[in-house]
Amino acid sequence: MTLVSRTSSAVCALALAAMMTMPAGAKTRRRAVSPTGQTTQISGTAKDATTGLPVEDGVVASGGQTTKTNGSGKFLLTLPIGKPSIISIEHPAFVAFAQSITPQSGGTYDFALTQKPSVTIKTKTGETHIVDIGTAQFAYQIPFSGYVRYDNGNFCKEDGSDFKPNKSEFSRVVGPAVPMTATQCCQFGSVMSANVEMKSGARLLVYFKDSCSGNEVDFVGREKATGRYQYFNFSNIAEIDFP
Repeated sequence: MTLVSRTSSAVCALALAAMMTMPAGAKTRRRAVSPTGQTTQISGTAKDATTGLPVEDGVVASGGQTTKTNGSGKFLLTLPIGKPSIISIEHPAFVAFAQSITPQSGGTYDFALTQKPSVTIKTKTGETHIVDIGTAQFAYQIPFSGYVRYDNGNFCKEDGSDFKPNKSEFSRVVGPAVPMTATQCCQFGSVMSANVEMKSGARLLVYFKDSCSGNEVDFVGREKATGRYQYFNFSNIAEIDFP
């Protein structure tokens, strides 16, 4: 009889003894291993942190994916389960947003966006409307075609020179705009005019060049109280105050 056979017999005996001492029905335990490489579709909702209103048309991005929020502020993304992911949301009415989440299977998440500063529009009928500076724009309407919008005013000064300041340069526009004859700025008839005050301190009478061809001139912005875009005709605007 060799030492190898004795050792083998001892090992077998110990194993048999261990099995005999285990409770009936007992199962061996296995260490749980987290799944890797699995993904899930998460649902997100972008909301105005101040009003709770949904944010429509926000551009959502994460890990190379890009989508937009719908009219209810909702969006869908496919992300890895249990792995931190950065969600970014951009919208001209709100401060750029980014937040890290760790997606769970079928998770739903809410994101609160901070408003940009306000522009106050007062009409000659006494109404007050608050829009954000991010979406506030000068606009003119082309009949049967729609609106053209831009961040810069398209004006002419009394000396006939062009004046195209960015909206961030304005302090106030005083209206309502009225038609005037200004041949140095418009050769086709009357042109709408209003007074402006700039952050530089300059105060000017300006002519809306886009009205020279008879187009309606407007101011547009996303109203904070409703989350909807509104157009205001300059002939109905008593004053616009910029932040």
